[in-house]
Amino acid sequence: MESSSVILQRQPVWIALSEFYLDTGLDEHDLKRIAQVFKASGLDFGTVKDIDKLEVFPVLQSNLFHTAGTWGGFDPDLLTEACLKMYQKRNMW
Repeated sequence: MESSSVILQRQPVWIALSEFYLDTGLDEHDLKRIAQVFKASGLDFGTVKDIDKLEVFPVLQSNLFHTAGTWGGFDPDLLTEACLKMYQKRNMW
């Protein structure tokens, strides 16, 4: 899959998943909005879980361990670049 099509399909999912790594709580409205992003992506739930585990978690896990971690949101361009690298790395084999 070409990088631009990967980004088009996955970037909204990467950004939505990144909200689980912020140093803030999510309410019911947030969770419904995130679920809508997953649904709109056309990806099945297992694929979204794999994206989280293999593309987003390796990039953002350190924010979970900081006492004053990022809470306002991650830079979407930097997040996309880092998650795309993880996607490419896992699909290289």
